Amino acid sequence: MRFLTGSVVQLHARALADDGSVRETVAVTWTSNRRRLATVDAHGFVRGIRPGDAIITAAVEGIEATFALTVEEDPVASVEVTGASRARTGDVIRFEAVPRDAEGGELGDIAVDFTVASFQERANMGASVYPDGAFVAERPGLYRIAATAGGSTGQAFIEVVERGVEHEVHVVGRGAGGEHPTSDLWAFTGVDGRDYVYTGTHLGGQRMLAWDVTDPANPILTDYVEVDARVVNDVKVNSRGTVAVITREGASDRRNGIVVLDLTDPAHPVVADTYTDELTGGVHNVFFSGDILYAIHNGTFDVHILDLSDPTDVEEVGRWGIESRGKYLHDIWVLDGMAYVSYWNDGVYILDAGDGRWGGTPTEPVEVSHLAYPEGNTHFAYPYTNADGHRYLFVGDEIFDCEDCISRNAVPGDGSRGFVHILDLEDPENLREVARYEVPEAGAHNLWIEDDRMYVAYYQAGLRVVDVSGELRGDLYRQGREMAWLPTGSPDARVPNSPMAWGPQPFKGHVFVSDMHSGLWVVRVEPKNRAPVS
Repeated sequence: MRFLTGSVVQLHARALADDGSVRETVAVTWTSNRRRLATVDAHGFVRGIRPGDAIITAAVEGIEATFALTVEEDPVASVEVTGASRARTGDVIRFEAVPRDAEGGELGDIAVDFTVASFQERANMGASVYPDGAFVAERPGLYRIAATAGGSTGQAFIEVVERGVEHEVHVVGRGAGGEHPTSDLWAFTGVDGRDYVYTGTHLGGQRMLAWDVTDPANPILTDYVEVDARVVNDVKVNSRGTVAVITREGASDRRNGIVVLDLTDPAHPVVADTYTDELTGGVHNVFFSGDILYAIHNGTFDVHILDLSDPTDVEEVGRWGIESRGKYLHDIWVLDGMAYVSYWNDGVYILDAGDGRWGGTPTEPVEVSHLAYPEGNTHFAYPYTNADGHRYLFVGDEIFDCEDCISRNAVPGDGSRGFVHILDLEDPENLREVARYEVPEAGAHNLWIEDDRMYVAYYQAGLRVVDVSGELRGDLYRQGREMAWLPTGSPDARVPNSPMAWGPQPFKGHVFVSDMHSGLWVVRVEPKNRAPVS
């Protein structure tokens, strides 16, 4: 990239520890060996003054790195900026900037600096423009996009209107959770052709409940399976609807593992096998991929890979984990031969678990990449490609003991927070965070995405429905991409009027939501009826 007189670019320095990890909080000292040609400030911004060669040095605790640059005479006479003139909040609009010389010829390989300004008087400008020319607004209004190359600047204008995606959540049916907290859920069509939702229980529940939801307005509890466990955290059903697995934690004999259920009669599931080998420490979550089950073990904090081709004779056929002191493993999701593993403070790991491009198989996964972020605990990861072809990984946080957040159990200081990080998944080997969705003063839990709608069980903030169509950048909550929400609290709940949404799943036109305090909810999300303008 050519560096011109009058140009300003920012250099970045990374300080690495002996083990190769990045040191986040270090003081960098920047210097230029020829200040008459190029200057650099404390933030690494370099300004070209006169043509010639200069060396910029970054120093951290006596260790130095250099960057050599050549300043050229500025040939830019004008900058042409083009892009859409109208958009909605949350739309990502690409602006193109073409530097031109005095004869109008296009100049290539020249750095362009984009900026945005608002014509509204407000503390928060309400829009951002990125170095690649991508613009997105959080608030309606008229904005000016400026592009500077060398000493010349061009501009374009864009009017932004409200996104207008408001919907309403209508409660269709309820299933009371009983005296014990409700945990995760799974909706499916049984081999008998009827629809079911299975829900787990927490904190001494010891049961998995079977609900017939063929009539969504009238969920019927048909049966339950009781096991030796204080927590039945997770329940999953295979794609054929013939086998279910429930997890066990806190068993009285300290042999936890999983319980395999025969769904020949899905209204009345029966135990086909109990598998505890190598899983006595408890299993928190599981995931089916064909006849393979991936189990998250609380003892080893590894992914245990089980063969369930014979549900009465479960066999461990593989294992995968990271080497990290103090590691904690929480969840896994598998789709199209790729596994997405949530390793808490160590971040999210992507594995080739049968895709094959990186040499992995379902029983011998291979790491493709991983990403850890400085804030939050990686709790849940969900891959999704939207209708426009943009591929993202939606990664949920889970942080407890937030004194400033709404309480989980009506206990001061017992709140949770955390948000959904949105990672660009176009290149699985190079993950980068591009957007986020964060409800203030609450904490995200599980999520599901279908038809460009993200359904988030947001603990104290209930069910949230978010538009994730098109390209995503910035803060989706502030951009008005939230379509609807439902506070899943109820006067008759275990903790009255206190939402604690755990897990959502869209299924056959309805959304099923489990809430720890109030049990099972069945809802529909429909366009909001606006009052006519008189």
